[in-house]
Amino acid sequence: MKSLRFYLAMAAAKGALFGLRLLRRNGTSLPGDVAVKIDKNFLAELTPPETVIAVTGTNGKTTVSNLLTSILRGAGHSVTNNSLGTNIRAGVVTALLADSTFSGRPKKDIAVLEVDERSSLLIYPYLKPDYLICNNLMRDSIKRNAHTEFIRYIIDSALPESTKLILNADDLICALLAPKNESRTYFGITADIPTTFAQDNTVKDIVYCPNCGGKLVADYIRYNHIGRMHCEKCGMGNPEPDFVVTAIDSAGGVFTVSHGGEAREFRLISDNIVNVYNSCGVIALLSTMGMSFEDIARGFSSAAIVKSRLGEVEVCGRKITVMMAKGQNPIACSRCVSYAASVPVRDKRVIIMEDDKHDNTNNVENTCWIYDCDYSPLKDDSITHVLFVGPRCLDQYLHALMDGVPEEKMSCTPDYHDIPEVLETRGCSNFYFLHDLYYERESEEVTRALTEKLREEGAV
Repeated sequence: MKSLRFYLAMAAAKGALFGLRLLRRNGTSLPGDVAVKIDKNFLAELTPPETVIAVTGTNGKTTVSNLLTSILRGAGHSVTNNSLGTNIRAGVVTALLADSTFSGRPKKDIAVLEVDERSSLLIYPYLKPDYLICNNLMRDSIKRNAHTEFIRYIIDSALPESTKLILNADDLICALLAPKNESRTYFGITADIPTTFAQDNTVKDIVYCPNCGGKLVADYIRYNHIGRMHCEKCGMGNPEPDFVVTAIDSAGGVFTVSHGGEAREFRLISDNIVNVYNSCGVIALLSTMGMSFEDIARGFSSAAIVKSRLGEVEVCGRKITVMMAKGQNPIACSRCVSYAASVPVRDKRVIIMEDDKHDNTNNVENTCWIYDCDYSPLKDDSITHVLFVGPRCLDQYLHALMDGVPEEKMSCTPDYHDIPEVLETRGCSNFYFLHDLYYERESEEVTRALTEKLREEGAV
């Protein structure tokens, strides 16, 4: 029996939701805020959809959540998703109540909910996920997330033991999540194993064995601590993956996943290794839910990464690749830089607009994350110009110098309006633009201005 306070909260939240739709402002968590302020137990009293999927982890939550939602809807399921709101409690509540009746009954049969790791304690005890997928646990904003052991502890403390886990076997921190949960499915990549690896300039998130304290030895590393490690003292190491990417064909636009003796090709939505992990995790989860490889492959044939995360604009045979990574997230930023360097074309120009303006407003600004980034891939000869943009462009410039990037191929501007003028574009066909999550509007302005400039210049 639901309380009177619940119905009052539902009425007020539905009213707020209706008002926002009239104003065409769907992307907000306000209705959820209203609901939990009136009834703090609102989430517990809502009746959840038949299946609840939680998507968490440091990087890739939005990509995984959107891929799952797209493929499930394509397979005929009705899906609630919080892609228009936030991934904290208020955003989750907003998504659920928007797809619920006034009595709190669900209108959809599946909920795919992106959940911020720090919000676990406010969500999982009241909304118990049937499945949880976690792609990685890495260093993030240190003012919010402290360190990976702290984040893992929060998730472990809140997650029901009945939740089925889908975890990245190649991330030892992620693979150790929620040890009391018996249902565990692992995914990983064996394709293109590095034969050698250099110690990059990022600080590792796990160095010592969490079991005995001995030093971990890397069998191979793809980036940060993602790869395979073992402890020579006690033998602990990464678990074996149940779903394995055994081949990546970038030229052909496909990758192969093997499970239980069955191998299947899937459309490659991005050859960035981060998104290959994202894709494999999605396949592992959907297969664990009972969907066939054939149906999943059909879903991948039309799936795409949301353009705000990765987009391309072509102008007169020239291309601007736009990538988003959260500020204060050095691993995400490093991976975007590494991806730009790895694309096999010559004469690339890179724009980095990674300054977290959301953090430095009425706040004590954190800049140490910049020095945790790995800018060494910018040394690659294929990158001929790097432009750092924003209030902290000189910090980024300094760190790039420390990483060995030649001074003569870098420049700075604190004002993003100056990018089209400062960036030398003539004679170049490939531009890579990395921007912060909170610079989405500004990034659209920059992309439009660059597009216009390239159009005026014509083809190379």
